[in-house]
Amino acid sequence: MFFNEIPSLFAGFFDFLNSPQWKAWPFNSGYGEHLWPAIARFAFISVIMGGILLFLRLLFGPGGPLRDKELEQEAQEETARERAEVEALFAQGEISEMDYKIRMKKLKD
Repeated sequence: MFFNEIPSLFAGFFDFLNSPQWKAWPFNSGYGEHLWPAIARFAFISVIMGGILLFLRLLFGPGGPLRDKELEQEAQEETARERAEVEALFAQGEISEMDYKIRMKKLKD
């Protein structure tokens, strides 16, 4: 009984999306548009979001001017702890020299 009304609900919804108010929406509803403007809009929004993320990464990322000094100290302590573990594994002969070099390269500051 309810399933008979689903097509009319979808038709009403799509009619709503094709209304003049939705055609003026900057990000559009995605219907009745060519492919290139949609791709260009997506690329523009991606560039804006990427710029914001890069800006925040530079400010609050490792070595950033607004990053807490406690976080920097904690990261350095963790790196030193991991280096000691790798050196201990190498000294015990549990890892090869090549694996040791690879792991130490990954832990480089």
